[in-house]
Amino acid sequence: MNIIAELNRKITTHMTTCLDTALEENSGLTGMVESTLKLVREMGRDILEELIESLEESLLHSDERKEEWTIHSRNREKKISTLLGDVAFSRTYYRNRKTGDFRHLVDDLLDIEPHSRMDTGLKADMLNKAKEMSYEQVVRSYDDISIRTRSTVKNVVHGTSMEGSNWPGLKCEKKKVRFLHVEADEDHVHQQKGKGMIMKLAYVHEGKVIVNPFSADRNQRVKLVGPQYLTGLYPKNDDFWFEILDYLDTRYDLDSVERIFLSGDGAPWIRAGKDILPKCSFVIDGYHLSKYIKTATALYRGWEKKLKNYVYSGDREKVEAYFDTIEGNDHTEAELKRFDSCRKYILGNWDEVQNRHLNGYVECSAEGHVSHVLSHRLSSRPISWSRTGSENVARLRVYTRNGGSIRGLLENAKVIRLKDKVKVEVNKSALKNRKKSYEEFSSNITILDIGKRTNAYKFLKSIRSA
Repeated sequence: MNIIAELNRKITTHMTTCLDTALEENSGLTGMVESTLKLVREMGRDILEELIESLEESLLHSDERKEEWTIHSRNREKKISTLLGDVAFSRTYYRNRKTGDFRHLVDDLLDIEPHSRMDTGLKADMLNKAKEMSYEQVVRSYDDISIRTRSTVKNVVHGTSMEGSNWPGLKCEKKKVRFLHVEADEDHVHQQKGKGMIMKLAYVHEGKVIVNPFSADRNQRVKLVGPQYLTGLYPKNDDFWFEILDYLDTRYDLDSVERIFLSGDGAPWIRAGKDILPKCSFVIDGYHLSKYIKTATALYRGWEKKLKNYVYSGDREKVEAYFDTIEGNDHTEAELKRFDSCRKYILGNWDEVQNRHLNGYVECSAEGHVSHVLSHRLSSRPISWSRTGSENVARLRVYTRNGGSIRGLLENAKVIRLKDKVKVEVNKSALKNRKKSYEEFSSNITILDIGKRTNAYKFLKSIRSA
């Protein structure tokens, strides 16, 4: 049956059914939307199968193909999952006259990889969902594909190469700015086998601006200027920070930068960045500093604000006096251990705490970024990860935040894999004839011609007879 006639029949039947259902069963707009979406997807698959059949036919009649390739076997079934659902079609298997190679030439025309079960568009959609939800939820989000296991989603995530994807669209700008800010923190990810993993996160920005400057709200929202993120396990800390340095050197004119602020909780891997980044001043972030101040004053009501003022004003003597006093009081061994930990953190990072008063510094928000960028998917719920899975999901989340397109990432990788694909000319005359049959076909099918006395039929009949 002509594809256009079949589509016409399905559309007409659907419209009749929708009207009947709306008038008789009171399904409402929601039911009409659901059934229409189902029809559109079904028709989309019909169209794709018809178009692939047209290409296959044009290859069979191509003189150029006949010179180089002979038919080895025909009607080899292929089913590939797409965003529209499973598309099934038959292919011809060809043998090269000179080399003896075997290929499905229609696959080369459509950029379908050998043994592939999924279209690139579906893979990209899976990755976009997998970076936000569990593998099981991803599988359940599809209705019309035969892929129903979590392991398939896992294989797509693990098989996606993130090499060279840290800074999508990075150009050599040599932008001149006075201050740069690098903020870093980590997420602790549970590993399926072995110890937990530290997923590092750092982001570079040029400062903060107020989003709602005319708002009467005292807590005005701010946003980062030009943020770009980097994440990964990076067993060697230097590799991580040299990646940051390469980005800074490419995008900014570092000679014109007065100071680079590196902010974090003081972890060794974060401090390592100070030795690599030029003109760098390390600053202990306010979140962790406040956390230790709160712990140090937990048993002494009213002292949290006082100790915080001593610390932020740079009065080291009063801070030391406070710890000397409380450590001389009657406390348990566990309490004394906590106080000693707070003392070492605050006084041991004294210079880095006072660096927050340097001109150009803005408060660090790394803890919140780790929560939104990494923890939301990796550690906020009880879940175990492999190293490859956790790192790829983390990098995908960062890749899209940096402006990258997952679809573009997959397409670029596919171009490399298909660099040896065969180029063969189709029979343009056969394609032209098929197109002409589409254009010339005219269907007279209407609701009135179906013959079924539906509500829609009665309604339109009464209008015509009026």
